[in-house]
Amino acid sequence: MANLRSPHSSLQGMSRESSPKRQAFPRWPLIAGAAVLALLVLAWIEGGEEPVHPIAEPVILPEPQS
Repeated sequence: MANLRSPHSSLQGMSRESSPKRQAFPRWPLIAGAAVLALLVLAWIEGGEEPVHPIAEPVILPEPQS
């Protein structure tokens, strides 16, 4: 009987590319991007709660000596 399995297959007969354990890219960049996006959305929602007030105080300047 002929062996119909590909020489690049794993022991279970599945190819290495279709294995559920291996992904095309790591998951951590996706999680980090989602965390950054969540922080930006939170900052956008929370921003502008208090209006910026100008700082206005009288300043006493010394008289010029002549």
